[in-house]
Amino acid sequence: MDRRLNKFLEKNYNDGETVFIRNAGANINSLKETKALIKKADEIIILPHTDCGAMGVVERALNGEKLPNGLDTLISPFLGKGKLTRAQLEQLNPVVQETALKSLTNAKITSKLIRTEELNAPPSKDNVAVMTLPSTRRYSEFVPKEMMYKTFIIQSQGNDGEIDALIAKEFLNVSEIKRITL
Repeated sequence: MDRRLNKFLEKNYNDGETVFIRNAGANINSLKETKALIKKADEIIILPHTDCGAMGVVERALNGEKLPNGLDTLISPFLGKGKLTRAQLEQLNPVVQETALKSLTNAKITSKLIRTEELNAPPSKDNVAVMTLPSTRRYSEFVPKEMMYKTFIIQSQGNDGEIDALIAKEFLNVSEIKRITL
């Protein structure tokens, strides 16, 4: 859902046919209502990234920090793995998410850790988020050009995005979350 990935994803993966599901931490466990869509896929590419706010939240939880309720589906897959740094969690996360997906589908599953430092995204403090259904739509069709690096995009079904909205508001300096219909 990270704002820094929008242009990269549109250029490299958003071909108008690929359905995008985006959430905090590429967290498969939080996608209860979106699982039916996942089960229909022939191929799934998991694209977690470095400097991940969600993995920062997991790191804080593993270090014993008291966090808001509602983050269990993000944190629970990493419990019992010891105290890991954010960077270690980011390396482990693709494996954790692939394992979760393999229990849901027979689709071809691959993952690639995106290095946000290589994307040259400008810093931003005035961030917003949009919540919408999984879609093949190009981000430039619904995010204005001047907002592309300021907009976190949450794409899931039903209430699956609630944990992502919580993370966006509490940990990622998102001032406003809008629900949009494409």
